[in-house]
Amino acid sequence: MSHDNDFPENHDALRTRTHARPRPAKKPLATQEGQRIPTRRADERAYPLETPGRSSEPRAPRAQVPTDSRAPYTRAPGKPHPSRSQTPVAQTSTSRPSKTVFAVAGACVALALVLFSVVHWQSTRPIDIMVNGQELQMPRTATVNDAFEAAGSPATAGNMLDIDGELLQEGSGTAYTATLDGHELDPSAAADTPLDGHTSIDFTNGVDVEEPSNVAENQPIAHGVQDVGHGPLHIVTQKGQDGSGTIKTGQVSGKQQVIEVTSDPVDTIMKRCYPDTQGEKVVALTFDDGPWDDTNELLDVLRDNGAKATFFTVGNRISGNGADTVKREVAEGHQVATHTWDHAAGDGQSVNLSYMSAEQQREEITKGFQAIEDATGQKPSFVMRAPGGNFPTEVWSNVEDLVVADIGWDVDTTDWKRPEASRIAAELMRVTPGDIVLMHDGGGNRKNTIEGLRIALPKLVQDGWKFVTIDELMKYPTKDS
Repeated sequence: MSHDNDFPENHDALRTRTHARPRPAKKPLATQEGQRIPTRRADERAYPLETPGRSSEPRAPRAQVPTDSRAPYTRAPGKPHPSRSQTPVAQTSTSRPSKTVFAVAGACVALALVLFSVVHWQSTRPIDIMVNGQELQMPRTATVNDAFEAAGSPATAGNMLDIDGELLQEGSGTAYTATLDGHELDPSAAADTPLDGHTSIDFTNGVDVEEPSNVAENQPIAHGVQDVGHGPLHIVTQKGQDGSGTIKTGQVSGKQQVIEVTSDPVDTIMKRCYPDTQGEKVVALTFDDGPWDDTNELLDVLRDNGAKATFFTVGNRISGNGADTVKREVAEGHQVATHTWDHAAGDGQSVNLSYMSAEQQREEITKGFQAIEDATGQKPSFVMRAPGGNFPTEVWSNVEDLVVADIGWDVDTTDWKRPEASRIAAELMRVTPGDIVLMHDGGGNRKNTIEGLRIALPKLVQDGWKFVTIDELMKYPTKDS
């Protein structure tokens, strides 16, 4: 490997070979008057003009700084050492902020702290306010409801009423009535109203409110039922018909209120009356709760006296031998009607349809009719007798499309108490024209009922009395008493 560069003389010679070039000849200055001296372009190399004492010959090459760290630094021959005055060192300016800047900044920070303290104090300092004549100190952010609670809830809430004005929910009205600086606040927005800037507030009791409701047009208006008159025949003389109009319905109570009527409803009229036989000696014998074990023997007595009767049967008794009994009743000219399916058992407590739901009421009647039709093969008479004779208007309005009449009675032989036969016979002997007589062929032992008939019927026949079914009796005109 060559180490020529390790020696200064070789180094200088190398620089002479590779870097020294003849300096270009200078252009002569213009000698003609008025000739313009050309300006030097920015990309041209600048060379100093020749001055006396300086040669235009190529300048000797400068010594190159050795690249090898082992070579000692050798200044070029004849090259003076530059002094500080000859070669100034460039310095970066780093001016420092003045004391005035620091003072201004500190003043701004101090002012901001003072302003923050004032605002914070203003926003957090308590306020004094009179609540129902009592001075209270409240946080500046307090609301009307905060004052109400701080004063010990000095008022009672109102109630919620249904659309008819009846009490629905106690305490569900407005919580209170608030008057702030003499101005009554809207109850819906009073609670969150801020107290700041006000001096007094008074609370009085809340007001009642009506339950929320819906209003709908072209809705059916239910017809009513009118129960008029007195008597054993309960007949529908006018079928009801719903009307229509605008209906208001309470969302809580479910009550409805007619706001506007488009077409008037027509009420059902249930008339209680008597058959007017105009003195004709006719009477209707009726028997409840069968068919039973004694029913066939009772039918024998009626047959022997040429008497017709009406049997109000219990539907679940019409099966097996019971069905045969019902068929015999129809075959011998008697009327078979319903006394409901199971005598209003269960919720009806075997005595009252009104104790049952609307659906149960209808089921009691329809199943009772169906049992008769299944046994006889023909439609039954759509009259009935309600268990216990209990058939109020609410039951009528629910089943009026199923029945044409509910049948009561004028004479109660009280045979359900099982009195002596002679007493039952005596009750039969006091009948008057058009009477309906109550007896029983089911529900227990009816031997005394049968024996009473054996006693009374021949005498009544002898006196000119005629025994008819309910359907036949209803063909007569009616009277109110």
